[in-house]
Amino acid sequence: MSLPQTTQLFRWRHRLNGEAFSLLRAVYDPATGQAVAVVSELADSPVHGITYDFADVADAALPLLRAHLSPHLASLLWIAHFGDFSSFDPGGPETFTAITLKVAENGYRDDDRGDRRLTAGEVTRLFHGHPLAPVPEVLAGLGPLT
Repeated sequence: MSLPQTTQLFRWRHRLNGEAFSLLRAVYDPATGQAVAVVSELADSPVHGITYDFADVADAALPLLRAHLSPHLASLLWIAHFGDFSSFDPGGPETFTAITLKVAENGYRDDDRGDRRLTAGEVTRLFHGHPLAPVPEVLAGLGPLT
């Protein structure tokens, strides 16, 4: 059975630095209501630092997930993704960080205390055995950001 997925570029507003964009990839399991969303920081974005303002990233991405996966998401695991595609400077290894967010009255609120690193293998399992395609390959297959 193929689970609903979405892949897209999306805009978001960094609280301190203005408009940015990132790559969003997500999978949704209707049987559990669980969704997993990976947000990749991109070197071409005018603003960097998704982990410094992940609440605003999630607030911008959530309506897209509800529209493309399900309006009835029961739970959502957010993952920040970094690699060579995140900076024009030589970077370190590809990393994945599960981001802990609190739900507040007016959207999400950051809570850094629960953030934890994930391996690529753990992310593959969260995507039900499907490894994420390399970011440059995904970007080459997407249309322009509108």
